[in-house]
Order: sequence, then C-alpha cells, then structure tokens
Amino acid sequence: MKINTTRFGEVEIDDNKIIHFPLGIPGFPDLKRYFLIDYKDPIKWLHAVDDPDTAFITASPFPFFPDYSFAMKDDVETFLEINKPADAAIIVILIVADNALHANLKAPIIINSSTLKGVQILLDDERYAFREPLPALPQEENSTK
Repeated sequence: MKINTTRFGEVEIDDNKIIHFPLGIPGFPDLKRYFLIDYKDPIKWLHAVDDPDTAFITASPFPFFPDYSFAMKDDVETFLEINKPADAAIIVILIVADNALHANLKAPIIINSSTLKGVQILLDDERYAFREPLPALPQEENSTK
C-alpha cells in the first residue's frame, strides 16, 4: 500500500505491518491505523495511515530507562489478545519541549506484536511523568570520535 506523508513523501507499506488501534490514540480517536517508520535507532515514527500530517516520534523506553516497568492489567492483556509476555511491545511517545526530548512514561503504547493490535494506556503510577527528560544513550565502547 502506498501512503502519502507530509514528512516522508510517499512511502510503501506492507499491509501486514499496519497496527490497528481500535480505540484510536487519545486526541486522535478517528485515526485507527498506523505504521512504524525506522528513524535513528531506537527512535521510530508512529505514522497514521489515513492522515498524512499525523505522526508521533516514539521509542522503546528501555534503552533510555532500563528500570522502567509496570504491571499490565488483565483487561489490557485481554483487549490486545496477549497470550505471552513476548507478544507485548512497549513504546512511548517522545515530546520536544524546552529544546530537549522528553518521554511520556505515564502513557505508554502497548502493541501485540503478533496481531498488531495496539492501545495507549494511562498508568496510575506516581514514579512516571508525562514529560520525563530523555537521558543520552550510553555510548558504545567501540564508537569512533
């Protein structure tokens, strides 16, 4: 499927890689289909299929916040049809504020990597904020200067 985007021009997406958000994403309830575009590892864009202007900068939180964890509620597992923990892919939306990147750790996105069904949830956990400053990734030992 060819999809027009304002950031990346026309992109070709395999229909089998489209993530379905039955509830939409908060603030975008009518946009239910998204796809991921690799950017700079571990950063990816989560782009709407049906709106060329809607895209979110995302990343796995774990390279930046190795201790990030939360208990997934049973109703979320049931809704996403998650049968084993390995099926749950977690990403967070990144926000640019005050000339820095922040991660929304309070409202992660969970995607069933087997069925490509997703949902954004709100954590009732005071350890996490909507705008947590993003630390630099550890540099690889063999990187060149």
